[in-house]
Amino acid sequence: MAKLSQDELERFMDQAHVAHLVTLRPNGKPHVAPVWYVWDGSRAVAMAGRDAIKVKNIRRNPAVSLSIAAAQRPYQYVIIEGQATVTKDDLDRQVRRICLRYDGPERGEAFARELLAEGRMVLLGIEVDRMISWKEDVKEDN
Repeated sequence: MAKLSQDELERFMDQAHVAHLVTLRPNGKPHVAPVWYVWDGSRAVAMAGRDAIKVKNIRRNPAVSLSIAAAQRPYQYVIIEGQATVTKDDLDRQVRRICLRYDGPERGEAFARELLAEGRMVLLGIEVDRMISWKEDVKEDN
């Protein structure tokens, strides 16, 4: 199993992959939800509606996993195990940053304005306890 180097990891995390956030329901069963995120070098920041199941689960139990995978070859993935916090700190900037990353300048700005105007968004800050990475071993054809 080949791990991503630090440079490869940073490049991978800078790409707009849809991530899957795993939280725990009150009965201990996992809840998985797709999320958009940004990487701040040592933590992931995702956004969600304040009444979302994932937010309620994090408020009760902050233990989470975040799975991020490349959808095309060369396949790569990163799994983050950590603790999440729910916050509104720096909300406007981070929501805009996330929306621009996934939707581009024009559409992303419009979507960010729409979400922020609704007044229900929160941020999920995910601190890394453990990070696992993998990359496909690509062989050169001669």
